[in-house]
Amino acid sequence: MTDDWKKLEGQVVNDKLPLQKLLGGTSYSAVFQTQSPNPQAKNIAIKFIRSGANADSQASLLYRASKLSHPNLLGLMPGGPCQLAGMDLVYLVMKYAEEDLGGVLRDHPLTAEKTRELLGLLLDALGHIHSKGFVHSHIKPSNILSVGNQLKLSSDAVLPLGEPRPAYRPLDVYDAPEATSALVAASSDVWSLGVTLVELLTQHPPVSSPENQSDPVIPSTIPQPFLDIARQCLRPDPLHRWTTAQIADCLNPAPVQLATPDAAGSARSSTPTPTAASDVTANAGKTAPAQVAAPEISGAAGKTAPSPIAARQPAAAKAMQAESEMWQDIHYTWIVLCKNYLFHMRQNLFFRHRIPLAYTDPFSPVPDLEGPFKVQCDDCGKTYVYKPSNVMRYEGEVPKFTTHPLFW
Repeated sequence: MTDDWKKLEGQVVNDKLPLQKLLGGTSYSAVFQTQSPNPQAKNIAIKFIRSGANADSQASLLYRASKLSHPNLLGLMPGGPCQLAGMDLVYLVMKYAEEDLGGVLRDHPLTAEKTRELLGLLLDALGHIHSKGFVHSHIKPSNILSVGNQLKLSSDAVLPLGEPRPAYRPLDVYDAPEATSALVAASSDVWSLGVTLVELLTQHPPVSSPENQSDPVIPSTIPQPFLDIARQCLRPDPLHRWTTAQIADCLNPAPVQLATPDAAGSARSSTPTPTAASDVTANAGKTAPAQVAAPEISGAAGKTAPSPIAARQPAAAKAMQAESEMWQDIHYTWIVLCKNYLFHMRQNLFFRHRIPLAYTDPFSPVPDLEGPFKVQCDDCGKTYVYKPSNVMRYEGEVPKFTTHPLFW
């Protein structure tokens, strides 16, 4: 199926978005690298979904999803219906992610400290999604993306609460046991969050119990409070799973206060109790907000024109043009990634350290370097040998640096 999508490389959508590189594909969707349609071009991502006769409803859903604005979500811009290589598709546009957490977990599990930080981020994002009448429906490490120096949860797979799961989307290990028969609910996101939590700490999702395939085995070596959280998320009965608010209370419990009897009684009344799945949405809004910097995309997403998306390509192109300001004032640098991974991992487990070599622009080709060359890291001080193929273009701010002699 990837070969079918690969054939689209080189084509142009709406005379504005060249499909430069296939980043990944499934039987029903694919993501390509493209460039924003403005004078200061920036790498962005464009996702296609096979639509068939449901183009209008899918375009409408993506338009609603693009209204989700939160610091911990990767914002979307709705595109619209299109036809490529004889396929009826719906497309959307989003910021380009340099890597995803799935790639990090192939090398190392997360520490308890980083897991706590990331879980707080995910709970805050899910609370917002649920409060707006949606479920994420696809929580897993590969959908936790690195944009600049921030981690964001993808939002391109959201579904309205209480609707059937799309028949075209195959099940995987992150889906709740009831996914094949029940309407989508916030409790299914909690299950996926539990599977993801186990994988963050062990590098592997939990396996099913031989006695009961819907009751996964959770390693007892997982530290607290994550072990309790995983067990309560992965309950086979969705009515018995914790809500996002209860998970947040377990992750960051309120300090015990020795106060008057009245205050103690009030504290007892606020203790969380198991809540039915129908209450998840209401409780999700109580999740304590994670302290993270607001992304550039949030402000731009709030400026999206409110007109309904129509099944017409010209209207979609016009909407994209109105949002082109999202990608202005971009900085470009040639970089290599430091090979002293263990040193930099102590500072930031999520991101490889970038060593800046020279400033560039969005159009210049990679310099024609003759053979391997040495670069000293500006942070750890180590010197390593790199190949010309290791040089890559980075879009974002970097500290002030001295241009490498090979680029003078």
